[in-house]
Amino acid sequence: MYNYRLMNPPDQVKGRRGFFRTVLMFLSLGASYGLALLFAVRYLLPGRGNRKKSRIFVSTVQELKPGDSKSFTTPDGETFLLTNTGTGISPFIAFSSRCPHLGCKVHWQDRESRFFCPCHGGAFNIEGKAVEGPPLKGNQTLKPCEIRVIGSAIYAMVERT
Repeated sequence: MYNYRLMNPPDQVKGRRGFFRTVLMFLSLGASYGLALLFAVRYLLPGRGNRKKSRIFVSTVQELKPGDSKSFTTPDGETFLLTNTGTGISPFIAFSSRCPHLGCKVHWQDRESRFFCPCHGGAFNIEGKAVEGPPLKGNQTLKPCEIRVIGSAIYAMVERT
């Protein structure tokens, strides 16, 4: 009927096959669990390293005279205030138009060279650091936005996913 030797190979052959089966099984399990762990970590802790910056056109150098400012909104809905301070190598700066104290809208005061929040008298210097009012007590700053001037065009550099 059946050959007993063909159905049950010698111990030496069975040992090698069993060893390779076990190794392959653990390798495939390790790869699948490792991949699942990688996806879980990327989902729970999204990294900022893989985000790239793109530029959006805001204005031209000719439109924004020294002392003028212009608000613009990024694709994620945040509003910034682009300002020509008229000083320095690059006179163009941009900060969030929301005061970090209570979220009121700040505006540029050219004579004082500062951003001013009319709600509670908060003031910020051209670096976005608080110099007066409740934001100074809270050690708060305005959120900056990187600006690049290419030719006569002014671009805001915003993160995209």
